[in-house]
Amino acid sequence: MVAKRLVKFIVLFLFFFLSILSLHAQSPKGKIMGQVTDAKSGQPLAGANIYIEGATLGAASDLEGFYYILNVPAGKHTVVCQMVGYQTVRKTQVEVVVDRTTRVDFRLAEAIEETEPVEVVAQKPAVVRDLTATSNFMDAREIESAPIQGLREMMQLNANVTRNPNGTFSIRGGGAFDVQVQFNGIEQISSNTGVPGYNFMGEKSNTSWKYDYNPLGVEQMEVISGGFSAEYGNAQSGIVKVVTKEGGSEFHGDFRVEVRPPGKYHYGPYLYGPETVEWKNWGSFDKWQRWRDENAPNIPDDSLYTHCYQKWIANHSPAEGNRSNPLGVYDYRKLMYRRYLFGFGGPLSKDGKLRFFLSAEYRNTPARIPSVERSQIYQNYSLNLTYQLTKNDKLKFLTQYQGYRGSVWSGSDDIRWASIIGQWPQYKYVLIFDSPKEETTTTQSLSWTHVFSSKTFLEAMVWHQREVYIERNRSIITATDPWLIRAGPWDEEFRRIVYAFTSLYALDNRTDVWNASVDLTSQVTNRHLLKIGAKAQYWDTRYNGESGARLNAFISYSGFAEYYHAYPYYFALYAQDKIEVEEIVANVGLRFEGFNMNCDAPADRFRPFYFGTGQGGGPFIGDPGDPRTRKPKTHLAVSPRFGLSFPIGEDMAFRLQYGHFYSMPLFRQTISRSTWQGWRMYGNPDLGFKKTISYEIGLQKGIKGHRLDIAAYYNDRVQQTVRVNIHSPQGSQQIAPQNPYYISYENNGYGATKGIEISLNRIAPGDWNYRLSYSFARTTFGAYGAMDIYPDPNDPRSFLERRSANDFVTSQDRTHTFRALISYRLAQKFLKLLPDFLGVHSASASMIYSAKSGTPFTYVTSYDQFTDVINNRRYPLEQKTDLSITIKSKLWGLSPALSLRVENLFNDKWLTPLLDATELRNWVEYGITRDTPPSDDPNDPQARIYKFRYYQTYRNMPTALYLSLGVSF
Repeated sequence: MVAKRLVKFIVLFLFFFLSILSLHAQSPKGKIMGQVTDAKSGQPLAGANIYIEGATLGAASDLEGFYYILNVPAGKHTVVCQMVGYQTVRKTQVEVVVDRTTRVDFRLAEAIEETEPVEVVAQKPAVVRDLTATSNFMDAREIESAPIQGLREMMQLNANVTRNPNGTFSIRGGGAFDVQVQFNGIEQISSNTGVPGYNFMGEKSNTSWKYDYNPLGVEQMEVISGGFSAEYGNAQSGIVKVVTKEGGSEFHGDFRVEVRPPGKYHYGPYLYGPETVEWKNWGSFDKWQRWRDENAPNIPDDSLYTHCYQKWIANHSPAEGNRSNPLGVYDYRKLMYRRYLFGFGGPLSKDGKLRFFLSAEYRNTPARIPSVERSQIYQNYSLNLTYQLTKNDKLKFLTQYQGYRGSVWSGSDDIRWASIIGQWPQYKYVLIFDSPKEETTTTQSLSWTHVFSSKTFLEAMVWHQREVYIERNRSIITATDPWLIRAGPWDEEFRRIVYAFTSLYALDNRTDVWNASVDLTSQVTNRHLLKIGAKAQYWDTRYNGESGARLNAFISYSGFAEYYHAYPYYFALYAQDKIEVEEIVANVGLRFEGFNMNCDAPADRFRPFYFGTGQGGGPFIGDPGDPRTRKPKTHLAVSPRFGLSFPIGEDMAFRLQYGHFYSMPLFRQTISRSTWQGWRMYGNPDLGFKKTISYEIGLQKGIKGHRLDIAAYYNDRVQQTVRVNIHSPQGSQQIAPQNPYYISYENNGYGATKGIEISLNRIAPGDWNYRLSYSFARTTFGAYGAMDIYPDPNDPRSFLERRSANDFVTSQDRTHTFRALISYRLAQKFLKLLPDFLGVHSASASMIYSAKSGTPFTYVTSYDQFTDVINNRRYPLEQKTDLSITIKSKLWGLSPALSLRVENLFNDKWLTPLLDATELRNWVEYGITRDTPPSDDPNDPQARIYKFRYYQTYRNMPTALYLSLGVSF
């Protein structure tokens, strides 16, 4: 106990010590540099004054005419150059991107007397000279106009980004939680990702809900899918950086309402309608009379009607007013999607030094198929305050609330993860087994920027997040309730009430995360931009969950349960040098990082102390284990990072990148532990870093107003996490009473992704704008070592089933992926043809088209002569088109806007991967899908498949129309 308090004190002391010194949080800043020359002679001009309008940032040109402005907020700016005896030049629409250098050169003409400034609109460069790894950038205009719901859809414009069936994201074939998403440098952390009570089953649905943000409040977004610099860590696959808006010198705001009409948003008939098998068999009274005549002729009509037919109808229909009936049944077709967005910002003081921006979003999305919560509720509210304390000091405060209400199995776009009946269709008439979940995250951050000189500044940020994840057992109708019809053939094998008094799943998970870091940036010389930093992150996470129908399943005879309380911590130091010599740019860095799960680990892995009950609720039979504990190992890693970009001729640049990237293992695989009459799963707190070694070469080429980018890469993954069985007397007696074991994890996995990516972006100004992205990639995964681990490493049973060191294509591999965003703004000459009273000042259309290879599956015919065949075939191509049309007007000093967004314009269908050999054979050999009606043969296996899974034939959503009305002011 004393040691635990000492460790906690040291970590907290380090946190506060760093926060007092200064802080680093990959804050959203960039750099402007350029050269000032005489327009006539071309000679460099020293002493010119260059500054950013509306800010206190500026610099003077040196003897060679060069200048550097650091610490520039991301976004679009106006840069002004002044010099005595020369005409002033203003360059507008200068776009600054996080961690990038924007070059702005000035050619000044001599002026004998003072004249009006010359205004020039900045153009996007043909080649991003400091791009040393693949990255895709999107600004506010693209984000607001694209036919998307939120930032998660914007992420998918990159062909190397994959949205997995349960809603998680992968970049270049990496793991679902190896992507780091940041809002203003603050990580969007999901400490708990698993299913309550039995984390070993995998992730719950829609864990990426935090990645969304109100599009009205976003300034820019960047997805880094190649290697990233040493200032970023604890991520293997990629970084997503979102910069939110700050208030300006004037008040501006936006408000939008978006709705989608009620309807059926899955393929196939209404789940509780007359076209289903059970309603055809029992939905009319004459069917009950026929059954009575054949099986129970003594039942009179009035009793049959009242006690059987009417009860069956009530048990299988929504309650009056479309309320959920006692079993949870409701008419999901009658619920309407609603969404409200708001953004407003401006000055809070007369001198403009104190500014704010308020962002708010509320979204009510009805479940696609029936789910216990009926609708998923998403909320995000944030407030940014910035204060220019002095010329050299700036403070920024951010507070944010994120909320999500859904259930464990709902929220994803995939039909399988849209409700509990996406996984278990037999629950269609007992939705109350599931429990609604409520997740909230509150964030507070405070940053301080101090400028020592025009070439050196210090940033300071501390932030805290509190995650609360609650699910509650609810009282439900009991099996003996007179409202329920008794069991019989009319159940059609759908699930009935079997538990005594509560729903499944209960959880109380509370996690506090503190972060402090330090970052110093200095333009040491004209060629070297040096950044050094340190970081400390500390968790206090408590988890208490169960999946059975008992309020305390941890010590009861029924269900699974989990409990842990741990204090993990992570720390890092880094140094990064950005070297710029002429047109050559190199990013060279080194990162040192480490972590410790800081929990009570069992002293003997093969005898973890078990204090619960055994079979039937009685005493646990046998050895309860060793109650002694120890502290886990501290894991350290050193990550070299290198990127180089250099020109090859005019408007062309070559790049190469190499780096080591590490990420911590998941909490559900390290500190989580669950019971089922013994340990069902016990995490391995000694798991080490997962590691990826990344290689990339790329080429940029400017082509007549376009930028072509081609990249080839290879990501080599090692030390990945895989499941093992630890044989122990304290393992689950329910699963294997004769040879009990529990599930745990080892760093015995490996894999690789190799691919080529091609993108083409239009960068020239005009009415048309587009970005095209294509990826050809192959992702494999493998593992080595024993599946079953015994106390004696020479136990012959550990050699019965061992993993062979083979690579197999992963089940989520997408070989070909193509995505396109195309937008068109109606030319002014056409707008002038419209009546003046309409006040239309802009009209635009935007379309997203995506196509990707289907997921792989394994199918071996009787005449195939192969062994160990895995994922040798693929499901059909998946494609989709989304469209958005927006018309904006100007009326009474306001700018109203009307938008129509169409999702899946051509109603394309994506076949849901099939579950068992019978389904797979029927589809491959005969083209039979889940919605194919069965034959009249009572033994036809298709009859059962059709009855339970017809609505799961296609996993994506049919065509949906969204209407939006907004106003800007």
